[in-house]
Amino acid sequence: MPLSRPGLSATGLLLLLVLLGWHVHARAKPEHTVNIADRALLAMTGPVQAKLASLARAIGGGADHYLYLVGLNRENDDLRDRLAVARSEVSELAELRSENRRLRQLNALREWAPSQTIGASVIGHGTTSRFRTLRIDRGEREGVRAGQPVVDVYGAVGRVLRASDSFADVLLLTDGLSAVGARLQQSRLRGVAVGGSGERLELGYVRRRDLAAIEPGELVVTSGEDQVFPEGVPIGRVLRAEMPQTGLFLEVVVEPAVPFDRLEHVLVVLDPGEGPFSIAPTQWMERVVTPSARYDQGANPGLSLADSDGTGSLDGERL
Repeated sequence: MPLSRPGLSATGLLLLLVLLGWHVHARAKPEHTVNIADRALLAMTGPVQAKLASLARAIGGGADHYLYLVGLNRENDDLRDRLAVARSEVSELAELRSENRRLRQLNALREWAPSQTIGASVIGHGTTSRFRTLRIDRGEREGVRAGQPVVDVYGAVGRVLRASDSFADVLLLTDGLSAVGARLQQSRLRGVAVGGSGERLELGYVRRRDLAAIEPGELVVTSGEDQVFPEGVPIGRVLRAEMPQTGLFLEVVVEPAVPFDRLEHVLVVLDPGEGPFSIAPTQWMERVVTPSARYDQGANPGLSLADSDGTGSLDGERL
């Protein structure tokens, strides 16, 4: 009667156990007691045992290598996390350094202001299409009133539109309702800088016959005639001047000196009627936006905002 599959498996396992037992018994015998059957068994099972030992070593080595790789990956993950933290700290330190530099320059501007000023942080920008404004964290409690001029280290920002006890809205120069008395620094031509439909300004009321006197890149500053801004505060630089087909005046487009979308801190001039800033227009911070324009600032002696540490001394570091 043939054996079933479980029976065959049990028989094979029994024979394997017998052979293993015999193999162990034969290896444990002293050399002089080993017979021919024992020698034959050792000869047959030796290669199998060698293969099994080699396989066991390979499996053990693979396990060790796997554990090593797992540990290495964990170490790499830890190093990546440390690197990310270090990069974040470096970025934070760079931002703090940049902010500290801006505040030092703003403090220097306060010392050169014609009258009392107050620093303010920009906490928001206007969200309506009617007004181009920004909101600052100073209000009537600190002496801020509607109509006062607002500047930063680059130049004219705008004027206070309205103020509450602790906050105020500033109407930017680029708003369509804004108008500032202006003067071209080199040609001494006068006009009115008004906001347009985009991010640039237009210099109105410059006569057609004065087209040849206007240079691309020429600095436009406040004239002080509007009784809002002190004289000599940078407004921007001429991008182009064109002769319209009709009308009495030129079309003069001005790129603002101030990067309105990146403003973080400003100064409110509480009493603008005291006179100009004690700093030349060409010594304010420069925002270069038109590399092709010819910026001829001429001589620039003395201390500029880019050199200032806020105490009237040079720190040897420029932005």
